[in-house]
Amino acid sequence: MALIDQHEATVLPPRRYRPRPPLFAYLASSPTLLMVVLVVGLPLVYSIWLVLHRANPITRKTTFAGLSNFRNIFKDPAFWEAFGRTLYFTGFALIGTTVIGMAIALVLNKAFFGRGFMRSVMLVPWAMAPVSVAVLWSFIYAGDVGTLNAALNDLGLGAWTQAWLGDGNRALNLVALTHVWNQAPLTALLLLAGLQSMPASLHKAAMLDGAGPVGRFFRITLPWLRPSLLFVCIIATINALMAFDIIWIMTRGGPGQATTVFAWLGYVYSFQFLRFGEGAAMLYVLTALSFACAIVFVLLLGPSRWRRRAQADTANAGAPNVAEAAVKARPVTLEPPKYKAPLLPRRARRLLAKALFRLAVLMIFLWSAVPVLMLLNMSLTPATDLIRTPASIIPSALTLDNFREVLFPDGGTTSTQSKRVPISLMNSFIVGTFTVLIAIALTPFAGYVFARWPRARSFQIGLWGILFTRMTPALTLVLPFFVIYRGLGIIDTRTGLVIAHLSILLPLIAWMMKSTFESVPQSLDRAAIVDGCSRFQMMIRVMIPVIRPGLVAAAIFGFLVSWNEFLFAMILTSTPDAQTIPVVLSGYLQQARFHEYGPMFAASVLSILPPVIIAFVFQRYLVQGALSGAVKG
Repeated sequence: MALIDQHEATVLPPRRYRPRPPLFAYLASSPTLLMVVLVVGLPLVYSIWLVLHRANPITRKTTFAGLSNFRNIFKDPAFWEAFGRTLYFTGFALIGTTVIGMAIALVLNKAFFGRGFMRSVMLVPWAMAPVSVAVLWSFIYAGDVGTLNAALNDLGLGAWTQAWLGDGNRALNLVALTHVWNQAPLTALLLLAGLQSMPASLHKAAMLDGAGPVGRFFRITLPWLRPSLLFVCIIATINALMAFDIIWIMTRGGPGQATTVFAWLGYVYSFQFLRFGEGAAMLYVLTALSFACAIVFVLLLGPSRWRRRAQADTANAGAPNVAEAAVKARPVTLEPPKYKAPLLPRRARRLLAKALFRLAVLMIFLWSAVPVLMLLNMSLTPATDLIRTPASIIPSALTLDNFREVLFPDGGTTSTQSKRVPISLMNSFIVGTFTVLIAIALTPFAGYVFARWPRARSFQIGLWGILFTRMTPALTLVLPFFVIYRGLGIIDTRTGLVIAHLSILLPLIAWMMKSTFESVPQSLDRAAIVDGCSRFQMMIRVMIPVIRPGLVAAAIFGFLVSWNEFLFAMILTSTPDAQTIPVVLSGYLQQARFHEYGPMFAASVLSILPPVIIAFVFQRYLVQGALSGAVKG
């Protein structure tokens, strides 16, 4: 028996030893995890309580309902109609953002004069707040005085004018297209970062083997971009499923129910019908749908056998890049090229290629910049020109009166909404700055821990919890926030908005920091510790300077998210003391006073000015941050 036991001991493979994370790992990650539990976990627990109860807003009594709220919404025909529209809207947005973002990334990956400027222009639609985007495009699509109809009139095509949002099917498509215009630059940025990291030698070798541009794209570029495409698909799907701001401004679910998707229907149930339990149940269905889509994308685009073999080969051979080995694991097998006489001479082909490339650059500029230039033109147009019929995009004169009214309001003639613009801009800046500072102070430590000890069970649970909060609709949290804030006395305060925005930024930036640290070799950690640094000193002196591009990118992303946030500010604030600029912009449309169109567009320009400046000044950091892993997510 002793011999048998000894023989089995020599045959069976030894268990792989996994060192336990040090105390530093738990101390470093606990502030972020604790903050996530406080600002996200507690509201989620309350929303779960809402799902299981039925509240009477008149008597203010609640009764236990179990799963009846889910049964009620499943029996409602409006639920299944919204379900179909949500799938259509999401599919339209996913395909549109991926195709357009891929095309933009491929063009802007080429070296040409003015590439940095074009990259900044490309980012402008994404940097704009969805509320500003919706204000702009709702006026473009408007009936008698809309910009699109005005352009048709100026071109002599007045017979083509129509109320573009008046038809249900057309309205849903136009709202989805507006969402694509807003989100496609993010996809382009992520894919551009992947293209920047691709070795040129791969394409050169394939060209020597006779591969053409189309063959190289499908056999080299797409496999290389597979990890980026996975994240792009997940983010695009989640953003489309939870689209709310654009629908609120442009259609409010109409005409009829034509643009009523899950996010809007959940809002209607919760805040118009006051059926909080059923509204929360609908939003949890939306969360489950987000998870299901993420799992499908992971199965389709995630690690597969050939990629795991490539990683193993890379580890054994010491290859410099796992993704490069993954592409090499599926070599381009081409037949010997067959000679075909070209249709055009070589010089003509080169000139045609240059002309088509310049045309592509021009199309990107027109797609990204023309709507923004229209907004600037409308902000400089007298109010009477904005409502004249027949409409025209050419103003009778240019004026700064609209900007004077919102920046230097007169107590007697200036409208109430215009008086709120300066303080709302300041509120947005203060809330965004403090939210980002708190998030950046906490999340790098948690991101480092998640990257260095990914197999520790406690950190895996924390990471999946953060991912769950990222996929939870903000509508699910806003009602618990309102109830809790009212009890704490912080309703309608900037402090309350900072806490609410942290529920969005902490999970987002923590995940970005994890991806950033995954691109940093662990040899730097060991070298710093060997030199006598403690782990905390190693983080401050070594790791933080190394990940500076990713840190700057995360701060920019976080500030833009906070600056552009609308739902929390709309529900949790009611006075100018705490209202942010997206809420003030939406207030212009609620008043529906034509003479305020000029100040509304001027306020819209002021609201997009900080994001546009960020896009132009920090474009390089955004690309570097994405390249280093900050937005791999």
